Amino acid sequence: MSIKVTGTERHILNFKNVYDVDEDTTLELKGEFRSIGKEKSRIYFGLHCLKEDGKDIIGHDIYRTNESLLVTSYDSTNKKLILEKKPETWNNYNDSYSEKNRKLIGIYFDGNIKHLPDYLINTPAYNNFTDNNIILNKEIPNEILNKIIPSTTRVMNHYNSSTYDYSAASYVCVPETWTEYKAEYKGFSEYGDLPGKFRLGTKKVSPFVLPNYGQNNYAVLEIRNIEVQLKDKCKYY
Repeated sequence: MSIKVTGTERHILNFKNVYDVDEDTTLELKGEFRSIGKEKSRIYFGLHCLKEDGKDIIGHDIYRTNESLLVTSYDSTNKKLILEKKPETWNNYNDSYSEKNRKLIGIYFDGNIKHLPDYLINTPAYNNFTDNNIILNKEIPNEILNKIIPSTTRVMNHYNSSTYDYSAASYVCVPETWTEYKAEYKGFSEYGDLPGKFRLGTKKVSPFVLPNYGQNNYAVLEIRNIEVQLKDKCKYY
């Protein structure tokens, strides 16, 4: 049995089965695709990486520079976040792309950065800085402020990137003959996406396809044998 998709009539094709994963999990995702329209199809193929509550782990949750800094205090009157030192690798540009995509702040209450941020201030979270005083563009809610522990809580510069994981296929042009795309996963990435790794904080996964991405009805995609192998389990769609 196969599935045919014309143009972007289905912007995202989700598959229902959800699998629990942990550090010992080895998972293989694969599927077969072919273009059958006047224009060759382009696809993304990968996994929804999900939190315990089933919500997607989005790109800005995990894409971050590798510099974490301690919060020493917060001046609520001036919306000023005071850090242990001036950031060295945080985005400090004022171009429109940076303002839109590169200036998020992740807050880690307990200072442990090996998990998803406890709170994320969306972009543009801050203005340009010249020292360790980061002027925010929005108030931090009181319920979040109450959880910040001076000299323990850490912050990181997060940024927007790939919305989902596309390890099996990332904007590939699909041939007219049946072609298999696949990826194997084990372990977790610490910063952004890494080939063969689940996203940081992943508890569950579910496969998806973005068919005929950005194309019109001249692109028609046929899909079959979407398969997930998880240890001794195997599921076809």
